[in-house]
Amino acid sequence: MKPPSLARDLDWPLMLAGLALSLISLVAMKSATMTLNPDLAVKQAIWAVAGVIACLAVASVPYPRLIDAGVFGYLIAVAALLLVLIAGTVKLGAARWVTIFGFSLQPSELAKLATACVVARYLSIQTAPIGMREILWSASLVAVPSLLIFLQPDLGSSTVLAAIWFGAAFVAGMPKKLLGGLAAALLALLPCAWMILKDYQRTRLMVFINPGVDPLGAGYTIIQSKITIGSGQWLGRGWMSGTQSQLSFLPERHSDFLYSVVGEEWGFLGSVAVVLLFGLLVWRMLKIAQDNSDAQGRYLATALASWIAYQAVVNMGMVMGVLPVVGVPLPMVSYGGSAMVATWVALGILQSIRRFGTRF
Repeated sequence: MKPPSLARDLDWPLMLAGLALSLISLVAMKSATMTLNPDLAVKQAIWAVAGVIACLAVASVPYPRLIDAGVFGYLIAVAALLLVLIAGTVKLGAARWVTIFGFSLQPSELAKLATACVVARYLSIQTAPIGMREILWSASLVAVPSLLIFLQPDLGSSTVLAAIWFGAAFVAGMPKKLLGGLAAALLALLPCAWMILKDYQRTRLMVFINPGVDPLGAGYTIIQSKITIGSGQWLGRGWMSGTQSQLSFLPERHSDFLYSVVGEEWGFLGSVAVVLLFGLLVWRMLKIAQDNSDAQGRYLATALASWIAYQAVVNMGMVMGVLPVVGVPLPMVSYGGSAMVATWVALGILQSIRRFGTRF
């Protein structure tokens, strides 16, 4: 029997898809920040390298240990989210960061990782198919950090935790009748949800329906984003040659709307290439889940895949104007150190599940 080898045991399609997306991020970031702050591209490169190193380190640790660490991470994340509400750094009207030794950290990214671990661990010790009791208990584990994130306010990230829970619960055997009942309950609660939304969140939903309602205010970014993507046509305007981004017509072009820059400079083909890379990434994640006979590893892999897939779909959908703007970054592409490292750690966990899990 061959001794364990990290290089041989890695899921290389998964790894290469992640590396390609990070490289696209750095190239697009260089262009998007040229007239904004060139140092941001350098920082993104440093975080990408740190993320890859973290991924390889995590992949070397058996995933049951990582899940155990996730339980403590969950408590730390909840404490950090409480700290954000009390003394968080406010950016763009929301308190989502804590500053430690000069570094801004986003606890919601840790919460995504930790919540996935905690939910997978809880569901794995239940008898499948799960019932209402298990649904409520697992949902309560998600509700605590999700509520704290919502209060920042950050509606987008709070819904990511819901996607993580849904992925794990679905694979754990949530009955279809129960799933239908939950969907009906959510629809019934929509009027109540509208009442608890902040004014700017309501405005975003109205602008989604009709950007012309406030073309110079809340609707400005999405209008400019659609113009940016459309101007790229088939092959794009060329790297660093996009007028919308270089002339600063597009706000937040380095963060949530970096995919718009890709569309303008690399065109339809470049945009589709990003979609295909995410498709490859999520397919390999689900393949790892499918091949693992251990419930804990299978649920965790599915939860992480749900996280990445959901964020990718929501971000690309909102920059194209087919989904409301909820402030969700594009994984491994949008600017952000906490998000970049957390996503690479998620890939490292998946690699660990592949290496140390029991296969069918």
